[in-house]
Amino acid sequence: MTGTELKIVTPAEAEILGPDVDRLPTLHTNAKTDAELLEVWLKGHRDGSAHTVWAYARVGERFVAALGEGGLRRATVEGVQTALEAMRVRADGQPVKDATVNTYVGAVKSFLGFAHRVGYTRFNAAPFIKLKKAPRQVAQRIMGELETRKLIDAANPGRDRLMLEVAYYGGLRVSELVSLTWAQVIERDSGEAQLEIVGKGRKARQVLIPLPIATRLLESRGEASANAPVFQSVRNPGYALTERAVNFIVKAAARRAGVNTAASVHWLRHAHASHAIDNGAPITLVSATLGHADLKTTSVYAHARPGESSGRYLKTK
Repeated sequence: MTGTELKIVTPAEAEILGPDVDRLPTLHTNAKTDAELLEVWLKGHRDGSAHTVWAYARVGERFVAALGEGGLRRATVEGVQTALEAMRVRADGQPVKDATVNTYVGAVKSFLGFAHRVGYTRFNAAPFIKLKKAPRQVAQRIMGELETRKLIDAANPGRDRLMLEVAYYGGLRVSELVSLTWAQVIERDSGEAQLEIVGKGRKARQVLIPLPIATRLLESRGEASANAPVFQSVRNPGYALTERAVNFIVKAAARRAGVNTAASVHWLRHAHASHAIDNGAPITLVSATLGHADLKTTSVYAHARPGESSGRYLKTK
């Protein structure tokens, strides 16, 4: 079948197979073009983070453009692979990092699977596309406790510094940080602040912010309503900061602190995990606090301890 348009072959007997096996579509779409299908696919991700939707749109548009004439309906497995190869190079001719390529591949596989499920294509090429194992660079993104403290202290006093403290002690993603509202902040009898976080995949988790940071956080509310963003834009009061603005604040603080200017909110999340474990936090508790999908079985036991949070294992002033 190589080099041709592959077709679905219905099995002779009904079998219960894995979720990746091709099946006749049970859903349908009115999309007539690849661009229309891409828009339908993106609508299914609207409840995710704005950054994810933007990234998927960018990847999808590049992929559709790379397929060229004939589009997705006439694409072969080789054509899909060629399109992905073209995406390994930036417009300026520089190679794309392996980890970024894997992000592209993951998004494209999702798009291809969706196209087949809704009957837009006759064959799902996704299972034939494999992720390339990229070297892990997490160690390069973990700051020491002293570096982390210097970074936070270098942020402008008030909103900026408090925001970085909440990001670090809560182990929050930047999307979770900017979407945080006062309705999600609950004062505990201990004086700590409990954050009701909705993370990736709309999965909810509870995060405790230690007393010193929680005190400053709760005092900063003023007369803000429950639906008001915790960290508001100065230029547009009442509106949350954008993810880009938050990471700009982190990088500006990094420059002043003399630490790696590649730092981002996600670096603070990495630092939370590393420092908490170094200070004795159970790995299952760290996994539950950060909302990781790993350690699914053992994290169930961590959820049974609502009075715990890996943020408690981090040093405060």
